[in-house]
Amino acid sequence: MRFLRLFALVALYLAYAPTPALAVAGYDSAYSGESAFVTISPGQTLQFQVFFSNTGTLTWTKGGDTQVDLAACLADKVTCNAQDPSESTWNSGWISTTRYATATQATVAPRPLATFAYNIKPPQDAAAGVHRFNGDLVVASSGARIHPDGYYQDAEIQSTR
Repeated sequence: MRFLRLFALVALYLAYAPTPALAVAGYDSAYSGESAFVTISPGQTLQFQVFFSNTGTLTWTKGGDTQVDLAACLADKVTCNAQDPSESTWNSGWISTTRYATATQATVAPRPLATFAYNIKPPQDAAAGVHRFNGDLVVASSGARIHPDGYYQDAEIQSTR
């Protein structure tokens, strides 16, 4: 009987214990910070930066099989490798229409921080208001999300009225 109580207690603990985020084998990351949100004018170019620690076991190598990219995601923060059409026209040198950037460092070994930097440039007809750029890290070759963090940065265009 004592064994059954112990078994039930362990089962209950496992059922309600927090589970770590699923990572792609060998890859994992932890959000570590970002540059400030910005106020921007149509036609102006500004840069966002975001920092992630490589908490996996593989070294991220720019241009190699283990390259990691900062992918654009939709507002649901689940659909990545996709860009909200209202922000897609802000592309100013992104690595693709659905990927903002890869790490600025040539390699990022496990533990160090990686910097991802990308420019935004609102078109002349961009609407006033806050425009959100959602993203997450993905394996460059497959697009698989590494560790869903729900990163975002905001750019505000102030009303001229």
